[in-house]
Amino acid sequence: MLWMKNFLSELGHDQDDYVVNCDNQSTIHLTKNPMFHSRSKHIDVRYHWIREALDEKKLKIEKIHTDLNWSDMMTKSVPTKKVEDCCQGAGVVVPSN
Repeated sequence: MLWMKNFLSELGHDQDDYVVNCDNQSTIHLTKNPMFHSRSKHIDVRYHWIREALDEKKLKIEKIHTDLNWSDMMTKSVPTKKVEDCCQGAGVVVPSN
């Protein structure tokens, strides 16, 4: 998202808000809380850059209900109905059989 933000800015298309939708409340809390937790010690330090991006207001993370998270079809195995819903929600035309 940050790469796309910079690219669009170079093209003269600046936006005020860049929002990353997330359906995992624990992930949202982890990105916003700089405290070290024993349950997150397995996460490599190189992945904590997101906190800097949030502090610098380069992007925002917002909660989205899992039923409305259209990216699920690209990140995990989902049932056919969910793929159809995701395609419809993302505006992708699915050819009929």
